[in-house]
Formats: sequence, structure tokens, C-alpha cells
Amino acid sequence: MGLTDYLHLFRRRWPVIVAAVVLCVVAAAGYARSQPTTYSASSSVYVSMATGTSVNDSYQGGLAAQQRVRSYIDLATSVTVAQYVKDQLGLPDSVNDLRGRITAAAPPATTIIIVSVTDDTADGARILADEVVSQLRALISRLESIQADAAPAARAVVIDKAQTPTQANGPQTTRMLALGVIAGLLLGLGGALAWDRLDKRLRTSNDLEAILPVPILGIIDDGRPGAAGETRRLRTRLTADPERTSVLFTALSPRSEPEVALGLARSLADTGARVVLVDADTSGRGSSRRIPVGAAPGLAELLRNSSSTAEAVVLWPEVGISVLPLGVVDLRTPDLLASERFAEIMSKLRTEYDHIIVEAAPVTAAADAIALARRCDATVGVVELGRTTSAQVRGALATFGADDPRLAGVVVFSRPGGGLQRLLRRTPTPGKAVSR
Repeated sequence: MGLTDYLHLFRRRWPVIVAAVVLCVVAAAGYARSQPTTYSASSSVYVSMATGTSVNDSYQGGLAAQQRVRSYIDLATSVTVAQYVKDQLGLPDSVNDLRGRITAAAPPATTIIIVSVTDDTADGARILADEVVSQLRALISRLESIQADAAPAARAVVIDKAQTPTQANGPQTTRMLALGVIAGLLLGLGGALAWDRLDKRLRTSNDLEAILPVPILGIIDDGRPGAAGETRRLRTRLTADPERTSVLFTALSPRSEPEVALGLARSLADTGARVVLVDADTSGRGSSRRIPVGAAPGLAELLRNSSSTAEAVVLWPEVGISVLPLGVVDLRTPDLLASERFAEIMSKLRTEYDHIIVEAAPVTAAADAIALARRCDATVGVVELGRTTSAQVRGALATFGADDPRLAGVVVFSRPGGGLQRLLRRTPTPGKAVSR
């Protein structure tokens, strides 16, 4: 994946990534608060051997002292030293706990031992460090004394006594929070990638094109500046054949998308053509619900009786088109859409309008589109990106019939927000429908 892919991934899955970062930062902050505050103090000693006065003796003594230093480091953290320190200071800690707070080290090629300790208080750390060094020196003196009244073969001299620390060792809150952010980003990106692999919804027009047997006629990104231009290009493609005066729009997605049909109707009206939008979407998600038609009859009523189309068609002045609303749907309406009565209504509308745009329920939700396609010159499927899976599109095409010559193509639709109001941005409200 390239940088662009990761940016698109973040745009799609940012809630997952942000949630992971927040959780990890909160966990890091909680861990930091749970850690005790400790202080460290150090003291250093110099180890020397009792030797002669010659240069060679001094050299040999230095080598012997370096060899002993390795043993003295182990003595500093031994049970014996820890027990002496515990008894001398009267500490409540166990010997093993005390040993865990003592460390000793020696710089390479030196005879210096640095003893470090940790404690809950600054003064306690200083006192403990000095006491450990004191007990270590005493133990070295006893071990290196060959006779009780003789000087020890080696001795440890304090170079620097422990100082009271001015700053605590931890917790390192800033570092832990930074690690929390990094861990959250990695965890969030991993979760986002996993979700993306499991999510089968179509995200781009390229994803859709790979499974379509028909061309993509337009890519309409609702609410974006280029949406109007894409609608004009769709108008040009669909009107290239002068015999194609009626176009059916049906969603290959699970839900209807009336914005595309309405946008095309408006674009056709902008050319001065007489346009009627027929809402035959029995799912109830067509354009009719945007128009305040009141109790006026609609397509459903025309199908049930022999009323004139003039009684049901209303004008939508703000959009510049006529609309035949759906009306009150009953159980017979889907069957009547496949009847000769609907064919008569379409024939009547052809004599009065230059273009007829018909909306139908989604192919996967009803069989209306199959019947309506026989009454229209062309059919256009609408697929909403981000909500439709490849399986749903294939199922819709199989139900509709992908080899049907009337299936002119597919319009890709995406909805960043705003919906119909952005499509009709020249008018703040749909306005009031006017009966003809």
C-alpha cells in the first residue's frame, strides 16, 4: 500500500484509528499513574591492593584489584550485605526486596565500583546508598584480612558519597503517553486494515467497473462541485439517441437513490425541454416524499381508475419540471405497474413531454423495475458507493438481466452528506408543487 492508500484508509476508518489511539493513551496514562515514584542515589568506591613500591608491583596490584572488582560487584548485591544493611537501618523490607533495589557496576578497565540504590524518598535513597557502601567496605576488609591484627590485602575507599537526589526517577509520563500514541496508531491501523479486508462494500468506481458487464455512464459525487458537470455528461450520453425519450432509473443497491433521477430531470429541463418525473418507486423512497402534493391523486390512483394524467401531474416551479407523484400505494399497485394501464399512461405522457424520467424501487427489493423496463427506452442502474457490496450488485444484475439490451449502463453515486438539498442548491427549499 502506498501513502495515498493509507490516506484513503484513514478517511474511511478514522473512528477506529482515533478510538485505538484514545484507548492506548488512556491505558498509558493509567499505567503511569499506577507506578510508584522512586528516587536513585549512587556512591562510588576505589579498590586498591597492598603492594610494594616498585612500578612493577603497582602494575601487578592494579591488575589484581581489577580482578577483585568483579567479585566485589557480586558482594554489593549479596544476601550478606543486604542483611547487614537491613539490620543496621531497621528496614521492614525483606532481604530479597532490598537486594532488588541495589545495583553495582564498574567502568571497564578501572578499579572503581559504583553502587546505586532506589527508595521511595530522596533522603532514604541517600542513606541507603551510603549504608550499602559502608557494609560492602566492612565485608571486603574482613574477607581480605589474612590475620586478625594484619592489614587487609585490599581495601575500598569512598570516592563520592551519595547525594540527595533532586528529581524522581519516574513514572516517565511523557514517554509513556508517546508510546501510547504510537501503539494506538499501530493498533488502529491494524484494525482498520483488518476491517477493510472483511468489508466487502464497493469503495471506488474501479471496484465497481471490475464486476460490471455494462458501462459506467456517470460518477456523481453528491454535493461536490463536479456533480453538476457529471450530471450534464450523463444527460449527453442518454440523449445521444433521439429516439430515447424515456429512461428508467432503478437502484442496484439495497435502497433507492432519487437524487440521480431528479438531477437528470432538472438538467434536461435546463435545456428548455419539457420533462416529467414519474415516481413509480413503491418502496416509498422516491421523489414524491420531497414534494408537498397534499391529497392530490398520483400514479397509484391513475392505475386504479381511468382518470386523466392532467389530474395527477403537478408542476415543481423551483426545479422546472413536472412530477407524477406515487400516490397512495396498495397491494395491487406493483401488479398494475406491469399492466396495459401503465402503458397507456406512458403513451399519454410521450405526447405531452420531450423526456420521461421514471423512478423504480430497487431491483433487489421488488420486481417493479423488470416490468417498468419494458415500457421505457432505456434503463439505468444506480449504485451507491460505500453502502453496496459486489454480491448485491451481481445479484441485482442477475435478477434484472445483465444481458437486457435496454440496460444502458450504471451511474455511480456517492453521498458525502447533504443529499437532495445540495443537488438543488440553487433553491433553499423544495418549494410548493402546483397543480396543472
